Amino acid sequence: MMCSMPSSTRSSRRKRRNTTIVMVAAAVGALAILVASLLLNWPTSDSDNAGSGSGTFGSAPAPDVAFEAKAGECLTWSESDASDIRKVTCAEPHLFEVTGPFDLKAEFPPQAPYPSAEHWQRLKEERCIEVTDQYLQGEFDPNGRFSIGAFTPSKENWEDGDRTLHCGLQQPGPSGKLYPVEGAAGEMDQSNVYPAGRCLGISGSQVWDPVACSQQHAVEISAVVNLSEEFTEGYPSEDDQDTFLATKCEELTAGYAGGPEVAEDKGLIVFWDTMPEESWNVGSRLVNCKLGVPLPDGSGLAPVTGSVKNQVKIGKQPAGERTTPTQPGAPATRPR
Repeated sequence: MMCSMPSSTRSSRRKRRNTTIVMVAAAVGALAILVASLLLNWPTSDSDNAGSGSGTFGSAPAPDVAFEAKAGECLTWSESDASDIRKVTCAEPHLFEVTGPFDLKAEFPPQAPYPSAEHWQRLKEERCIEVTDQYLQGEFDPNGRFSIGAFTPSKENWEDGDRTLHCGLQQPGPSGKLYPVEGAAGEMDQSNVYPAGRCLGISGSQVWDPVACSQQHAVEISAVVNLSEEFTEGYPSEDDQDTFLATKCEELTAGYAGGPEVAEDKGLIVFWDTMPEESWNVGSRLVNCKLGVPLPDGSGLAPVTGSVKNQVKIGKQPAGERTTPTQPGAPATRPR
């Protein structure tokens, strides 16, 4: 999604990142997980086991359920090493919704070497997006809340002839932690929005995982707007969205903050997301109104401490980079 600010600060506008970046794979016993995101930036690894350089998930063989789950079934785990991975109903909180398998045997004969991490990433991007788009009947939002994931064979199983990608959907944060989902992806709006009152953390000058608003953060969510309530006759241009949201977000944020001048008096700027046409065409309709402050040099967002509803402190320098290692695929401990 595009992020827009009022015209007086439009020069500081942050453009949507639309490159596909792949999260480090993590070995789960005889299993590896690859997770791709169209919005988030995660490191990658050259390990033969597709990502063990960022930590491994357990030493026991992966439960058969990870391989046997069928399209439309959901999996979850609560341990950071995924040692308790199990099947649950999709109505329950889950970390992985299976979208289907893809057999790579036609591309990789018996003696083919085990793919590198980069090759796994390309395979998953090409094959699992195809599988997932078919599963969602052509309505996967590449800019939305979900990313494409895949359970892949370990090096040992590859040598035994396993060539199957087990594709699915996940909901990761910038750190690589996974946030639980309730409900099937095909039955919900896939818009990449957060509830009003949520604060999104900061790493350097970039948005990070959700945090308490009393901690340093990049943005505070002030509202969720359903664009279809205003635009009823097809996709609205970005300019039309901006015109509408400039007023709507000011109004909603005033109600959220406790008055029309509260945010401005505290040095905070109201801005908003706009909806790309490709997202609109697959049914996404929701965008966020937000509060934040650009850094003086326009290089990103300044660190803010405190909610607009209370006292606010705004930093003039980028926040420190997040350096605490994260186990990719570990369940998040805070709500999204």
